[in-house]
Amino acid sequence: MWIYLLVALGLLIIVGLTAYAVKLLRALKRQKQQLENARLARVKRLKESIEIIARAMQNDDCNLSEGAIRLKMLLDPLGLKITTYPAMAELYEVVKEMPTHQARKALKKNERMRLDLTRESAEAKLEPKILLELNQLLLDIENV
Repeated sequence: MWIYLLVALGLLIIVGLTAYAVKLLRALKRQKQQLENARLARVKRLKESIEIIARAMQNDDCNLSEGAIRLKMLLDPLGLKITTYPAMAELYEVVKEMPTHQARKALKKNERMRLDLTRESAEAKLEPKILLELNQLLLDIENV
């Protein structure tokens, strides 16, 4: 008699643990799906932002230096590198250390003018190549 009671109790424990394991596996699957959905949404937002900035650069709505800085920051999370686009990478290297906002305002006027001249000459020199690279970037982003 006791043996049947112990077997029944053991089976109840096994069924209970199995049900709990199934519940945990379903929760894990749901969590993985939510993470994947969030990742896909982030990739979509990044791609949209890259496209907007690239088109703004093509239409002169965004200067090339600002665009290169912004694109660098958006490409990195996608696993893409600005070095894939040599002219944009070169321009980025020229302007990446230049002060912005308050730090720029704190500079003396002649120092700001010198930095502006450096930036504008690099933009003028690299503009034709960058415009071609922007077309390639837009094609590459479609395939990510």
